[in-house]
Amino acid sequence: MNRVAIAFSTRDKTEQVKCVVEPLLQPDKFALFWSDGSKTQAGECFALGCSAAHQVTCNVRGGADTVIAFNLTQMLQHSSRYEFCGLVEDDVLLPSDWFDRTMALFEQGRQDGLEVGAVSARCYEDRILVQRDGYALMHNSGAGMVIFSRRAAELILDHFRTGWTMTNRRVFAQLTEQDIGAWWAFRGGQHALGADWHFDTVLAAHGLASLALTPSPVEMVGQDPPLAQQGLTIARAPVEARRDLAAYTRFLCATAAIRGGDMCVPLSRFRRDEDGGTTIFPHQIAQLGGWYEGDWRLRWYQGHGPFVWEALQEKAAGGVSAGGYAQVATTPCLHISVSGSCLLHASGGQAGGLVRIIDEASGFDNTIELPPEAAGNIVSMMVPAAVSYRRIHLSCLTPGVRFFGVTTREEQPWLPHVRFDHSVLPPVG
Repeated sequence: MNRVAIAFSTRDKTEQVKCVVEPLLQPDKFALFWSDGSKTQAGECFALGCSAAHQVTCNVRGGADTVIAFNLTQMLQHSSRYEFCGLVEDDVLLPSDWFDRTMALFEQGRQDGLEVGAVSARCYEDRILVQRDGYALMHNSGAGMVIFSRRAAELILDHFRTGWTMTNRRVFAQLTEQDIGAWWAFRGGQHALGADWHFDTVLAAHGLASLALTPSPVEMVGQDPPLAQQGLTIARAPVEARRDLAAYTRFLCATAAIRGGDMCVPLSRFRRDEDGGTTIFPHQIAQLGGWYEGDWRLRWYQGHGPFVWEALQEKAAGGVSAGGYAQVATTPCLHISVSGSCLLHASGGQAGGLVRIIDEASGFDNTIELPPEAAGNIVSMMVPAAVSYRRIHLSCLTPGVRFFGVTTREEQPWLPHVRFDHSVLPPVG
C-alpha cells in the first residue's frame, strides 16, 4: 500500500495537462488523486480517462483555496491513512525522477537536525529562508508543488486562513533573527496574503521545517503573465546570498525547543490585525460555537478569508416537504457568541441589501442598508458592549448579502475540538 497520496488539480488546458501529468503517473510510488474543475467536456473526459489515477473527482470548483481544502480533506480522511499528502497544480512540469529526489529531503533534513513538515521540488529565489547544500530552508513553499507529512497537512488544514505580511516576518524573525522583509517580494509592504503564504509560517511556529530542492528541477508552463513579469525566479542554482549558518543554527535550536515544549512562538488561530484586533473569518465561526441557518453559498476571496458566505433567497413557506412536514420560511442567519464589542463585516453583494443585527444582552436591534459591493463597499457594523459575553444574530433580509467575518478587540473563547475541513464550507455559488 502506498504511504504517499498526491492531489493533482486541473481545469481544462488539456494539451498542457497531457504534458504535466506524465511525471505524476507513478502508481507504484504514490496514489494520485486527480481533482478536475474543467468546464469543457474535453478537459473532464481527459481526467476521467486516466486509468493510472487512484481516484478522479470532477466538478471540483470554488477557487484555488477551495480546491486545496478539498484535496487535503480527502487525502487525510481516506481509509489508507497516508503518511504524506501532496499537492501539485497543472502549471508545474516535473522531471521524471522528481519523486525520489524530493522525498529524500525528509531524511536529509532529519540528518541535519530538523523535523521536516514539507518538501518541494519547486523553489523560488525570494522565498528561501536559508540556503543549504542541496536544498533550501523555505519561508514559503506555496501550494503549487508540495508534499506534507501527515501531521503537517493536519496543521495546515486546521489553521487554514489568509495571512498577513507582518505575521510571516515576525515569526521567522523570532526563529532566525533575520527579517525576510529585506529580500522577499513584498519587502516592507503590509497587506493580506493568500492562504498558501501562511502554510510554512504555521509549520515553523509548530517546530517544523519546509525544504525545497536547489537547484530546482521544475519548469513552470502556461504562465500568464510570464514568471519574470511576476517578479519570480526559479532557483536554478544555490542562492549563495541566502547562505547563513548562524540563522540556520538559530532556526534549528528554536524549532527543537518548540517541539520539546520549551518555547512557544505566538501564532493566532484567528488573524491578529495590526491595530490589535482579531478577525474571525466565516469558515471559523464554528470554532467560536457559532452556526449558520438557512441557505448560503460559498464565494472565494483569495485575499480575505479566503471564504465568504453569500445568503440566498429564503425558502418559501406554506409548502409540504417530501417527508410530509410543513416547510417554514428560513431567513439566512448567523448566530455567534462574542465577548465585548465587535465589528460585523458584510456587503450588499451585487445589488445591495439589508441586514438586521440583534444583541440578546443589550437589546441592540438595528436594520442596516448595505450598498452594492461593486465599488469595494464592505461595511463594518459596530455592535457595542461593555463587559459582556452574549449571543449576536445577523439576519440577511435580502438575497445576495455577503458575510466577511467578525473583528473583536477582546480575545475570544474558542472550541479547540472544532476543526476546519472542506465539509465546513457551504455549496459553491
